[in-house]
This record gives sequence, structure tokens and C-alpha cells, in this order.
Amino acid sequence: MREPSLAEPAGNPPDLATRLGAMLRSMRVVDLSPTLERGIPNWPMHPPLVIDKARLKARDGYYSQLLMISEHTGTHVDAPAHFHDNLMHMSIDTFPADTLIAPAVLYDFSDKNLQPGDLISLDMVKAYEAENGVQVGSGEIPLINFGWMQRFWRTDDQSTWFVKNAPGIQEDAIIYFKERGIRAIGCDTVACDMAVIDGVGQETTGHTTHWLPNGILIIEMLTNLHQLSLRSLFVATPLKIKEGSGSPIRPLAFCES
Repeated sequence: MREPSLAEPAGNPPDLATRLGAMLRSMRVVDLSPTLERGIPNWPMHPPLVIDKARLKARDGYYSQLLMISEHTGTHVDAPAHFHDNLMHMSIDTFPADTLIAPAVLYDFSDKNLQPGDLISLDMVKAYEAENGVQVGSGEIPLINFGWMQRFWRTDDQSTWFVKNAPGIQEDAIIYFKERGIRAIGCDTVACDMAVIDGVGQETTGHTTHWLPNGILIIEMLTNLHQLSLRSLFVATPLKIKEGSGSPIRPLAFCES
């Protein structure tokens, strides 16, 4: 059967692209990234974000800013090359552009009042799934809401506390998500599985052993996770950075209204 053309008259039945566009516009959209601005929290060993006014309308005829930005500034994704010298062939530019377009499942632990160093365990994950009737599946993306961004995100001179302290994920839960066949995992802390206490990172087997070496990308510093429905469509794409260890992203979640 012949596929209808996008250029066909409006009287014909809507084509797939039109139907998909209408469906997405009918959904509630949640922006999952913070504004990139001076003073934005970042991992202490990474260079800070620099935004400078490079061109001014009154002087140059147009307005433009210069950005100096780490691959891991704001909401960003980690590629396997970030932690593994032997996986430079898995830098961010080698992944398909649609890798981070997938169904997502919210795992909301913001009511647990987690503290720096606390770990989400497999028992906690399974209890959440049973209580909410959801479970992440193959090719999907679990989104972990520690409640960290809601409570501690700041862009003033105290912003370093947010990145020097964080809860994390226990290895049994890390392995469980890997075995579910996920394509990526996201969270609202600076290092996702790695708990951080007073600037000292703890064990991070998601980065070193179970996720990145298996091609599972790690998305960090998500915001507004408390606004999500249990299931949503996650849409983001990284910059195509040659041999990139990762990339800033601006992810959106499409939720049923």
C-alpha cells in the first residue's frame, strides 16, 4: 500500500507525522534541565561554566554570547569513554542520535529524606515497583528522583554543597537495572549511582562495572522529576562531540495529561 505524502492536500487522512505531532502536542511536557547560568553547580574537579558577552548590539550590530562549557555541565549524559580508556570507541558521538528517545519509568524516592551517603537498595526498588505497579523494561530509561534537586539546588556561593554531597545506588539495584535491559538511566544528582560525602565520591560500580561498560548511558543532574507521571516518553539528544566523554543535553518528558 502506498504511504500518503506530507504534501498531499489537507482533505486527505492525516499522515503518520501529522498524527504523531498532534499526539505529542496533546501531552503534558516537562522540561528536565536547569537553566545554564553563571554559578551553576558542577563536579568540583570540572571547570566552571563561563558565559561572556562576546558581541553587543550597540557596538557590533548584533548580540551574541561566548560559552566555555564542560561536557558534564548542567543536565548531561556520560558515555563509556568517560571512565574507560579502553572504550574510546564508545565516545558520545558514536551513539545513534535517538539513543535517548525512549519510554521512561519514574522511580521516586524523594519521600525517603535521603542523606549524603545513603544508598537505594534493590529491596527499595522492588517495593516501589510493587506499590506503584510499574517496572522498567528492555530498551527503557529509569529516572531516579532522590529529591536532591528539589531540596538543595542553588546557584549562589553555597551551590558546591549540592555536588559535594549526595545519596547513591547500591550495587544490587545497579545490577538489577542492568539486567532489565535498560538503554540509559537518569537521576537528579551529580553522579547518579555514586554517593558523595563531603566531596569524597564513594563506590561507583554503575560507572566502572555494570552500566557504562555495557553501553548503558548515565544521565545526571535532571530537574523537575517530581512533576513526572509514572511513565513518560523521554526525549533528548547529545551534542555530536568528536571523542566526547559525554555531552550537555536538554531533555523533555512527554506525560499523558
